[in-house]
Amino acid sequence: MFTLESLEIVLPAAIAGLMVAILHVPLGIEVLRRGIIFIDLAIAQIAGLCVVLVKLWAHDASWTVTQVAAILSALAAALFFRWVEKIAPQEQEAIIGSSFVLAAAAILLALANHPQGGEEVQHILSGQILFVSWDHILAFAPIYGVGLVLWFAVPAIRRGGWFFALFAIVVTASVQLVGVYVVFASLILPALAVNRMREASIGLAVILSAIAVIGGIILSTVSDLPAGPVLVFAFVAVTIIIRLVTRGTSSH
Repeated sequence: MFTLESLEIVLPAAIAGLMVAILHVPLGIEVLRRGIIFIDLAIAQIAGLCVVLVKLWAHDASWTVTQVAAILSALAAALFFRWVEKIAPQEQEAIIGSSFVLAAAAILLALANHPQGGEEVQHILSGQILFVSWDHILAFAPIYGVGLVLWFAVPAIRRGGWFFALFAIVVTASVQLVGVYVVFASLILPALAVNRMREASIGLAVILSAIAVIGGIILSTVSDLPAGPVLVFAFVAVTIIIRLVTRGTSSH
């Protein structure tokens, strides 16, 4: 049963989830087109690693310092993956996947002796979207707003190194809002849902993402289950449904 207190939690979480999901749709369609499925996991994990290290090494680091460090690490990873795309395209996905595993292992080692290490790892992976505040939304909203404008108004941003740079900045923000699991789900699953249509519809993918986000957050709130895993299941559910409903209109 919904109460005023529940609404105060759900509303900022829903806004944050929708901000993430809307920009992730075109980025995810491009990722799927390029065949670099694990790049989001790798960059998200690398950005998460940087956030963890900043917290461990500089306990009083400001929010701005943490964000700058995380963005720089994500950009460095994006430039590295762009370089790999040029010199070893056939091995790119293997290298991206290996980078994800390496960053994940580094996080575990960094937090091995931390008293709240397990909780920190859980936060990085499944996020804390139900604890997102309006301050968080105001801080990250410009990234998503500028990202959307650049994507649709400046087609050159979708090519080459510019795509990797924009992707890195967006994913750095997203992983802090929703966690690694939801970053991957919101990028890949809506894109996968519309991938076999004669024309991959960004509009339909955005609608599916919105349904998954709102439905997942409401279900998580009323069932008192962790929001991150519930959101992943919500994205999977809407993807399976749309693939079944539209299988007769596929292009393959």
